[in-house]
Amino acid sequence: MIDFAFLRLDCGQFLCGKGPFESLERATDAEVVFYHNDFLLSDGRPWKKPAEWFLTSDPRELLVNNGATPFPAVEWEGLTDQAFRRIYDDVQSRISCHELEKSVPVLTERGRVRSGDPAALLRAVGNLPAPFWAYGYRFGESGAVGATPERLFSLQDGVLRTMALAGTASKHEQGEFVSNAKEIREHEFVADYLAGRLGELGEVERGERQVLDLGSIVHFMTRLQVVLTEQAPPLSEIIALLHPTPALGAYPRGEGALRQLMEYRDALEAPKHFGAPFGAKFAQGFESVVSIRNLSWRGSDVYLPSGCGLIRGSRFENEWRELSLKRNSVKALLGL
Repeated sequence: MIDFAFLRLDCGQFLCGKGPFESLERATDAEVVFYHNDFLLSDGRPWKKPAEWFLTSDPRELLVNNGATPFPAVEWEGLTDQAFRRIYDDVQSRISCHELEKSVPVLTERGRVRSGDPAALLRAVGNLPAPFWAYGYRFGESGAVGATPERLFSLQDGVLRTMALAGTASKHEQGEFVSNAKEIREHEFVADYLAGRLGELGEVERGERQVLDLGSIVHFMTRLQVVLTEQAPPLSEIIALLHPTPALGAYPRGEGALRQLMEYRDALEAPKHFGAPFGAKFAQGFESVVSIRNLSWRGSDVYLPSGCGLIRGSRFENEWRELSLKRNSVKALLGL
């Protein structure tokens, strides 16, 4: 098996790299280098330089036999709500005590591959429409393939562009969603946070809140951008400045809130790379996504995580349903 990484770019092409990959502490002047880290950004050498790279309209070129690698057949274990209910109650208690305003626990559905290869799932993401950034990687026995609607940021010609993406409903609830106070408040936590962080880099341009239609799911989205000064920090520092946003993290952001969030993630067996930044630096700039809406694997074990933002006014039944809605949307995207 050959290690690989790929990311769909704004141009619609896929930037692909083949291993072996060299791990580097910082982005270099190499033509292409990928960024791969865990949620805590604990990898001191997150920049992965491929032995070979190419642009293509068909990421199946990364697979052997010209993409004939068989799809995985997955046997799912199923889920119960007890563990999530305990964490839901704990978050609500902390919100009532004014320790938190928002936290995003991640619940993981587990399964086992009975036949086929999880890497073949990249065949399912090659023709997805523009709201999705398809991405994936395989390093040794572990990997992930997904299609995320959430960009962390892009940087081209000195202009950094990002988005706040938070607030979720099923498509048939869109009429009620656009005026739902809880969903709007959850979204504005993220948009305000990003505007504040970006303000450390320059003057921020903030767009209007919109509805992003992903087919079965809708989200609120706000676009933001900033023109960087000549004294802008290096890419790794900008990533750490923005990640994790309250869309995947905790609000207000602080060491204590982040430690508590990691306890929630560990209790619910969230993969350590879920929600982490994934990106690529290349001649035209840098593009990065938030690695959600994916299936990851280690050996024959597979993991399908989903997260939800808990704030004051959240209702357990609604959050449990949102978690399922997100996982089902991933299964539909990947043909599982």
